[in-house]
Amino acid sequence: MGTAGGKSDSATATRSDIEAAAFPTREYIGAMALEMARMARDEGDGKLADLLDQVAQAAGGRPA
Repeated sequence: MGTAGGKSDSATATRSDIEAAAFPTREYIGAMALEMARMARDEGDGKLADLLDQVAQAAGGRPA
């Protein structure tokens, strides 16, 4: 059981490393902030949308 668990953990770590390299954290946060800003605007919350746009800009999700 210990060997199988070790292999599974190792395979998962490798997959996570590959996924992280393919989609960097800042890019992900920027994209999600832009999507949440759109959702906030759709709900009529312009102040929250503006703040989320700033987060996206800081993360590099939108050009300055």
